[in-house]
Amino acid sequence: MRTTRAAHIILALASLCAGQAFAQPPTIKPGLWQIDMALPDKAAGNPLGGYLELMKSQMALMTPEQRAQIDKMMAASGTELNGDGLRTRQCITRQNINDFDLFGKKGADSCTKKMTPTADGMNVSMTCAQPRMKVDAVLKAESETSYRFESVTTLPGPGGADISQKASGTGKWLGSDCGTTAAAAVGR
Repeated sequence: MRTTRAAHIILALASLCAGQAFAQPPTIKPGLWQIDMALPDKAAGNPLGGYLELMKSQMALMTPEQRAQIDKMMAASGTELNGDGLRTRQCITRQNINDFDLFGKKGADSCTKKMTPTADGMNVSMTCAQPRMKVDAVLKAESETSYRFESVTTLPGPGGADISQKASGTGKWLGSDCGTTAAAAVGR
């Protein structure tokens, strides 16, 4: 299903941006983090602009069982649709921070990452073979409880020609208690 594939790509982008916020072992607080990512519309030069609205309208037409399956997949990753983007929640442990492994994995097997420190954050580039995509992001640390990012994701569009989607967003620490959000598994 096209919606599911796009959701996986968007979730991968959210994870990259949220998980690689600092160039050195990060001085961020462990606990529950919220990542808000905005995906500008076509008027802002994004060919995938309006995709979230299309996705929401398609989800509204689904049977309750189909909708429950999509909601379950998104909830399992701590992700929800909000306004013009996505909101993701992630529990980051002290061990994740110490290992600089904020999402419990060094990255998907089909992906390579390059992280370049900057004075106030880092530049991140990730290229994946499956699904085929490239993400370039600039992350700026604001404090131990917040950061912001801008990114461009390039992936195959209809007909196979590459298309690019811009995104921007913020990460903020919600508190030391992760509640029901599972901690990232270390060493996957």
